[in-house]
Amino acid sequence: MNHLLCTLLIVALSGPAFAQSAKSNRAPRAQQKSNSTSAATNSNLTIQSFAVTGNKKIEKDAIIAKLVSKVGGAYSAETIRQDVEALFKLGYFNNIEVSRTVSGNQVQVTYAVLEKPSIAEIVYEGNSEVKVEDLAEAAGIKAYQLLDMTKVRDATEKIQKLYEDKGFFLAKVDSRFENVGENVKVIFKIRESDKVKVKKITLLGNQQLTDTELKSKLLTKEGGFFSGISGSGQYKQEMFERDVAILRFLYWNKGYVQAKVDRPQVTVTPDKKNIYITIRVEEGEQYEVGEVDFAGDILFPRQELFDAIKIDDNGIFAYDVLQKDISDLTAKYGDLGYAYANVIPRTAFNAKDRKVNLIFEFDKGSKVYFGRINVVGNSRTRDKVLRRELKVHEGELYNETRRRESVENIQRLGFFEEVNFKTSVDPQKSDVMNIDIAVKERNTGQIQLGAGYGSYQGFTLQGSINQSNFLGKGQNLGASLNLSGTGSYYSLSFTEPYFNDTLWSIGGDLYQSTNTARVDYDENHRGASVRLGHPIAEYTRGYLRYKYDDTTLDTKIDSNGNITTDTDLFPLASASGVTSSLMGTLEYDTRNDRQMPTRGLYSSASYEYAGLGGDLKFSRVNGNFRYYKNLFWDVVWRNNLEYARIDSLEGLDVPFSELYLLGGPYSLRGFRSYRVGRMKYSKKIYDTLVGQGMSAEDANIRAMRFYGGTQMAKYQTELQFPLVKEAGIMGAGFFDVGAADDELNGENFYADVGFGIRWYSPIGVLRFEWGFPLNRDSEYQDATVFEFSIGPSF
Repeated sequence: MNHLLCTLLIVALSGPAFAQSAKSNRAPRAQQKSNSTSAATNSNLTIQSFAVTGNKKIEKDAIIAKLVSKVGGAYSAETIRQDVEALFKLGYFNNIEVSRTVSGNQVQVTYAVLEKPSIAEIVYEGNSEVKVEDLAEAAGIKAYQLLDMTKVRDATEKIQKLYEDKGFFLAKVDSRFENVGENVKVIFKIRESDKVKVKKITLLGNQQLTDTELKSKLLTKEGGFFSGISGSGQYKQEMFERDVAILRFLYWNKGYVQAKVDRPQVTVTPDKKNIYITIRVEEGEQYEVGEVDFAGDILFPRQELFDAIKIDDNGIFAYDVLQKDISDLTAKYGDLGYAYANVIPRTAFNAKDRKVNLIFEFDKGSKVYFGRINVVGNSRTRDKVLRRELKVHEGELYNETRRRESVENIQRLGFFEEVNFKTSVDPQKSDVMNIDIAVKERNTGQIQLGAGYGSYQGFTLQGSINQSNFLGKGQNLGASLNLSGTGSYYSLSFTEPYFNDTLWSIGGDLYQSTNTARVDYDENHRGASVRLGHPIAEYTRGYLRYKYDDTTLDTKIDSNGNITTDTDLFPLASASGVTSSLMGTLEYDTRNDRQMPTRGLYSSASYEYAGLGGDLKFSRVNGNFRYYKNLFWDVVWRNNLEYARIDSLEGLDVPFSELYLLGGPYSLRGFRSYRVGRMKYSKKIYDTLVGQGMSAEDANIRAMRFYGGTQMAKYQTELQFPLVKEAGIMGAGFFDVGAADDELNGENFYADVGFGIRWYSPIGVLRFEWGFPLNRDSEYQDATVFEFSIGPSF
């Protein structure tokens, strides 16, 4: 069956009544009357019953229920026509024929239906570059559904669009059908061709802005060596149209306000594998900012308005600076309650002096008050979790700054992918603005489970459950485990950010860990902590934490049963025991999203006093500063600066297990864990190795142990950019530098560079990173380090 068409309605008026009527036309007049009386006409026929034939999937009663005609009602051609239309609208039939059987003035109406076939199977032929699962998702039709030609045509177009989005610009998709009994097999025949690549983008006419500067901002990229990974070189029509607007915007931001960008010319190579794009640009002259003034409803001193704008300090006339000034001026009026204030930039171009004169014209409108504030889209999160982040309240005068801060506060929770304040005028009062806080919830629960094997840590099993919006109350509940050849870790944590609906936060942790990754001793911890926090100022919170920790250090034993720990260098008893500490912390946080920040900063300072009883005595200070900036598009610059210092208390030595060492995926990524820091010489290990026949030179090298320092400083910076944005796959280039020693100087800092691939998957951030030390000791540190880890870098 190549195709199915709905046939025309055939109303077959057959049976004895029709035959009798035909005969009466040729009978004498008296006989004709008699026959007309006995046979009845359409006008006086009554429907006695309905019959349905040909139906196999649809029940008879379901069909009759849709009829306009009713048993006992009058029979007419008009109602029969309406019956057929109603049945066709069900979408189940390809053909419907109607016949009647007349007995006296009673008629039985029979509907003979031809049902649409079901889709027995959907087959995709010719696809090698796109998975069947992706094709099926794009098509949107499934087996066992009734065949609908409109949906099949739509599915064909959707598959075609999918191929275009993946760069197969010349792919062709057709559909055909095969009979399978009474059903149909739908076959999508795909001719993929080769993926069309953007071979070269040529810019003509640009003299003031270089090709590199312009091309770097385009969404369409020239194909290169890494096109298969990065997706560069793909041609997408909708993305390409945006590039034209981007070029205009780039010129306007440089003061070329008369710049023109012609429609690009696209040329396909004869082999249909590559395309060449040519874009002609007419730059014009660069304009500077001329006279700036204000007009209209001026509510502020002119000097205050001049202080609020930056366009007059910029020199050249930049469109993005102008838009920022308009936003800031609108906010000033909004803070006085004028929610609908309009700031109109009036420009006048002085071609002779190449200047743009600018007048900001204000139309303040009327003052507005906040009306009803509703929350929509939150199926899991309770309303109060959002409302307690608001800085605006129902009934108060409109304030633009506090409205924006409310949006940012809700976004900062990390519970939502999107947060929008949708405003509307109250139908009863024109000076009242109602707000719908429309949110799109993010999956705040994470379940991680993984297993693997590495040459360093051996077999690894790790899992965690974390819900940062537990029960929709904004609470954080987490549990995790990590089992490997280098140790184990178990933890359980809970945080209530608004205890009993107050500004106080409370939380607690339970944990137990075993660390066998250290070369010279094994480390075991078990303990608990409780936390209490409260806001101190805008974006600033203070915390107080009490921690109880029981530490046990054990000797290392080799495969022959020999103790390899140098207990003179590492006196285990001196670092084993109970730590009872109190720590105070100040945090300042303006990140736009606590889970995946792209802008803002985070800083903290803490002091820990481990002298409230217990066996181990020390004090510790720590400072941390993180900065995030969205440079352009989705490229994010991320920075992390940290310093820590530990000191002795009551004349006791600092426990050596608390000293600082660096290295690893959350520290210096070009070095193995615990491979950067102060080292000490072990005479015992030297003697043992020499006694086993090792040369004195090699034994001296092996006898140096990573011991740790009382101070630590590190700086990490990276650029994160999208590789396959739709799949959440990002790339990163990073630089780390740090030191861990008793005294920090230029000689004990180590640095590395590297790159990585990150997948923001449903179970967390999966990181694959390669690090390369810039300075290293070849006896103790590798030239290249690869690390796989789960979780953000910082």
